[in-house]
Amino acid sequence: MQYFCTKPRINTLENLDRFDRRILHALQRDARLTLTALAETVNLSPSQCSRRIVRLEENGVTQGHALRLDPEALGLKVTAFIFLSMDKARMASPSDAVAELLTRDEVIDCHAITGNHDFILKVIVEDLSELSRFLSTAVTSLPGIRDIATQVAMNTLKVNGPLKVLL
Repeated sequence: MQYFCTKPRINTLENLDRFDRRILHALQRDARLTLTALAETVNLSPSQCSRRIVRLEENGVTQGHALRLDPEALGLKVTAFIFLSMDKARMASPSDAVAELLTRDEVIDCHAITGNHDFILKVIVEDLSELSRFLSTAVTSLPGIRDIATQVAMNTLKVNGPLKVLL
């Protein structure tokens, strides 16, 4: 299983017409729309919508379909952001050093970032003791870690919002 984002062949915004953009806008807000409802929303026939959806998938503009779960309903009450700084002199590839973390279910997102740190991880766990255990067993044992900083979210105000699609 590959975890680092590799960009497939993607249409640029200039190659997306207004119907493509309307389809993307509508499906981001409700991916369960029927083809008939989507067609009515974007003023196309269901068959035209279907062909466009397939083309958007083939060109890598859409990246799959997923079910979103409520973390709290699953007993996952703590969201934390872990900032990692790597000692690049002690490793061949900083990305390889965090590859093991990317296989962990606790890690929801990982980004290479600019600034004082090299990576930011978003993790969701049951409670603070589980966060402490994760940090001590999974993070501090990574080779080449120079610094770890953790911030815990007090409240989540917005998550997985739709991307801006110019209409």
